[in-house]
Amino acid sequence: MRVLSKFKGFLFSLFFGFLIGCGESASLREHVYQGGALGTSYAIKVFTADTTDLQPAIDSVFRVVNQSLSTYQPDSDISRINRGDSRVQVDKMFAEVFEMSVQIHGQTEGYFDPTVGILVDAWGFGPGAALEMDSTRVDSLRQYVGLEKVRLTPDFRIAMQQPGMRLDFNAIAKGYAVDRLGVML
Repeated sequence: MRVLSKFKGFLFSLFFGFLIGCGESASLREHVYQGGALGTSYAIKVFTADTTDLQPAIDSVFRVVNQSLSTYQPDSDISRINRGDSRVQVDKMFAEVFEMSVQIHGQTEGYFDPTVGILVDAWGFGPGAALEMDSTRVDSLRQYVGLEKVRLTPDFRIAMQQPGMRLDFNAIAKGYAVDRLGVML
């Protein structure tokens, strides 16, 4: 829940700052946009004199991000890759998030690792069913963890050295979605 609260707070701060930068007007009105994306919900408040309905554009951004990066959608690119579908050709968004993850993985000496998807699911924090966990189970699942075992090929496919590995970009995808919303606005 803390992550959800921080995500909502970050969205609010982003849009509040965006609006302050647009200048003041005596006829500002509050517009609230709500929905679900990336396995959570969002609420965006915009204060503007403009009456344009932003909901379709917001929904469009989240739809594209979800289709690429959401582990909560069974037909998303990442879900198909996690099921072992090597035919998936990822989009630019997926490639950007993958490359950012590789960079952050290196900067944190491996502490940030989006290949922990199998552990996230095993502990019951992802879309998969929780397992009975003990040190033996954790040790057996760790063989499926390690970003150095995954690469983005020149034809935009994900190649994994170890079948059964699962990517989980949820630690970075929400911030990426906010960045995409900022570009849209």
